[in-house]
Amino acid sequence: MGFHRGGGSWTPGPIFDLAVELAGRPERPRLCLLATASGDSPAAIAGFYGAFGASGSLVSHVALFDMPSVADMRKHLLRQDVIWVDRGSLVNLIAVWRAHRVDELLRECWQAGVVLAGESAGSLCWHVAGTTDSFGPRVAPALGLGFVPYANAVHYEQRRKSFHAFVADGSLPAVGYATDVGTGLVYRGSDLVEAVAGRAKAGAYRVERTADGVRETPLPVRLLGR
Repeated sequence: MGFHRGGGSWTPGPIFDLAVELAGRPERPRLCLLATASGDSPAAIAGFYGAFGASGSLVSHVALFDMPSVADMRKHLLRQDVIWVDRGSLVNLIAVWRAHRVDELLRECWQAGVVLAGESAGSLCWHVAGTTDSFGPRVAPALGLGFVPYANAVHYEQRRKSFHAFVADGSLPAVGYATDVGTGLVYRGSDLVEAVAGRAKAGAYRVERTADGVRETPLPVRLLGR
């Protein structure tokens, strides 16, 4: 739920206004991109700078391919107000982060009050586990960092059946949250505070394991920008 991407340009969505609000509305917010999930795609990084170049934010990124782009990742990440994790492969993202101990640094940032956010893999990664196509076209469960103790599903319109099946059979945690495209989840610590959306009719759902399968409960969704 971050950018509208079309015609070769990216436009920040209202989720970024919310992220800055959650960070305490600094005068010049420090906003850092992690595009690890796409292998630090140059197009993703350039698009990010293009989207925020005139925003007044202090924009940066940390790339890990072929080597870390900053000398002191800990210092750099802890200075940020918002860290945004871009879409791509959840499985590759987690593997590369762990190899560089970025997972540990992000937990430290989270505990220090840095706002952690993202879309697709950038949502899944904060949860215990979620549904992903990182292994191929067939959706499968995969582990995240476990900062929040729930399962997660993004692109829920396409992954609802799989998410239900994995929650029901124990492949995913007994409680999970799912979002349609355009919807985000806001946590304080490990508590879900609200679901928000950048477009009308985008939904969010709580899915729980029951004795005979799963129960899905639609959540209230606040439309941003209104």
